Amino acid sequence: MANLAKKKFKIRLNSRNPMWFRRKIKTKTTKERKMNEKNNLAHESVKKKLKIAGICLLAAGLVCTIIGMADFFAAFNSEGERMPKLFFMCFIGLPLIAVGAGMLIFGFKREIMRYAKNESVPVINEAGEEISPAVKSVVTAAREGVAQEKTDKTVCSCGAVNADGSKFCKECGKALYSVCPNCGAKRDPESKYCNECGTKL
Repeated sequence: MANLAKKKFKIRLNSRNPMWFRRKIKTKTTKERKMNEKNNLAHESVKKKLKIAGICLLAAGLVCTIIGMADFFAAFNSEGERMPKLFFMCFIGLPLIAVGAGMLIFGFKREIMRYAKNESVPVINEAGEEISPAVKSVVTAAREGVAQEKTDKTVCSCGAVNADGSKFCKECGKALYSVCPNCGAKRDPESKYCNECGTKL
């Protein structure tokens, strides 16, 4: 019981001590860094092995395939009828070429992806530069159309939006405009003077 109480007391002290917590975080980060470094080293060593093995297998496969094909064509070109004896080397060489090529692809994958990125990004940027003016013109045309649509509508005093040319509000039925008795010009129902002749309404 006494040992258990001592352990609990130590845990409480450690949990209250911020320096202990910082040390714990530091040890964790250093451990993680070391683990990452180990993983990177292991990854690089595997890549190196893949590259070496891939080159060896590819070379061996090419040699076997060349020997088999050379023997095959030599048998046909010979004067007497002779069966090709080393043609089976092609069936050994072609799988070796495939395996070696696959290992090389995995070994040089980072370099291949980096090259593909460096080749594709400028093309995408150029395409974006060419497309951006057209996109801007479409956006401006859409904005102008929306603005024109807004200006073509008449707003009543009740807040309802009516189509241009409407005489009465579609919500409250109120007249949207009236005519000046002096000049016959259209006027707003709430205006006190005519906009055309200045007659008091």
